[in-house]
Amino acid sequence: MSVNALSDSSARKPALAAEQRSSLWLLLASLVVLQFGYPVTDAGTWWTVAYLLVYGGVIAFGVRTVRPDPRRYWPVAAASVALVVGGTWFAVQQDSVQATGAMLCGVGLLQLTLLVVLLTRLIRPPDDAHTVDLLLVAVCAYLLMGGVFGVAASLIEFGQPGSFVDNAHGAVEVGWQSLFYGSFVTLATLGYGDVVPVEAWARALWSFEGVAGTLFLAVVIARLVGVAGFAERDRRSNAS
Repeated sequence: MSVNALSDSSARKPALAAEQRSSLWLLLASLVVLQFGYPVTDAGTWWTVAYLLVYGGVIAFGVRTVRPDPRRYWPVAAASVALVVGGTWFAVQQDSVQATGAMLCGVGLLQLTLLVVLLTRLIRPPDDAHTVDLLLVAVCAYLLMGGVFGVAASLIEFGQPGSFVDNAHGAVEVGWQSLFYGSFVTLATLGYGDVVPVEAWARALWSFEGVAGTLFLAVVIARLVGVAGFAERDRRSNAS
């Protein structure tokens, strides 16, 4: 390989790292809006459509991140298509149980696919990854995990109504919005007791989520400590 080729490759690395970091910030912003901004869907049809459009940021991140790797590109692309189809159907027929189920399946599939991609990056960081990149990956993965479990709980409730109970509102049917809230409460092991599982599979799911959330934090902290040498490399990179 020529000296010029090596020089060009070295020059491209910072640009590629900056592009991936901007994608991670885009994903984080989108996930914060999506995972905690779902109450807007109760305000009317157009607010629900606007909420679903924010998933465009998640799709854009997925495509930009896995574009160089065909093995990851096609699963993310397929999950993105499933979300677009399910989201469009739900936007048109928001009172349809089938459309709601299709939307949730699309959301869960895309979030699960991205979660796997981010966990892989966290376990085996790329050579040009900086400390801030790994922190962004860890936070995004944690938010995605809550979303995946929220979808799973919603699908259990759709398949077997009455699997969950909302004691705060006394609702007979627990909507997906309440189950997303319950998922993050369980993931953070807060256990408020307002939205609770009452059927066996529902209890098993949220028991597993509570354990997974605790282990995730422990493993991520250990991993970040294990790659603490990135800080020194960050300083050398910034100096150069």
